[in-house]
Amino acid sequence: MPGVPPLAIQEPEARHRGCWYGRRTPQLPSVLTVHTIEDGELLYCAHPMFFPIVGYDFDIRNCDGCDVYKPRRPLRP
Repeated sequence: MPGVPPLAIQEPEARHRGCWYGRRTPQLPSVLTVHTIEDGELLYCAHPMFFPIVGYDFDIRNCDGCDVYKPRRPLRP
C-alpha cells in the first residue's frame, strides 16, 4: 500500500505489494519453514544492498521497521 509505513502492513502479501523491493519467484528454497510462500511463489526482498549477499533468503517478513523501506508509487487511474 503506497505511503503506508511497513509497520502498519501486517500481512506478508500486503507488505510485498506495498514495498518497492518486494519480489516473487517460483524458485523455492530448500528449507521452507523460514520463508513466506504465497500462491506457490516465494516472497522476498530484492533490495540492492541486501540481495547480492543473502539472495532469496531475505524474507519479506523481515521488512518490518526496515530503514530502507520504499513504498511503491500509486497506480495511475
